[in-house]
Amino acid sequence: MVQFVLIFSTEVETPYDLDRIQHILSTFANITEWSHDLDDDDEILRIVCQEDISGKLIEKLQSPCLKISLLAVFKSISNGIKETHQTIFLNDKI
Repeated sequence: MVQFVLIFSTEVETPYDLDRIQHILSTFANITEWSHDLDDDDEILRIVCQEDISGKLIEKLQSPCLKISLLAVFKSISNGIKETHQTIFLNDKI
């Protein structure tokens, strides 16, 4: 099984912004879980999914009211016996 972990920095200013994120993420069937850390300075949005949808997410989420930047993409492969992790993209800002 292949899983991707996408890490984004966001600027969520209102509860409406978080509701908007939740609504947009619900349109992606291959997202298995997500979380948003409002207490972190970068307001990290972490998404676990079955394919790298980072570009599609940025297109849907980016707006004048909501800033989002991709920080990293990690790929995890598990065949039930062995698990392999690979960093696909890592932004220098981390």
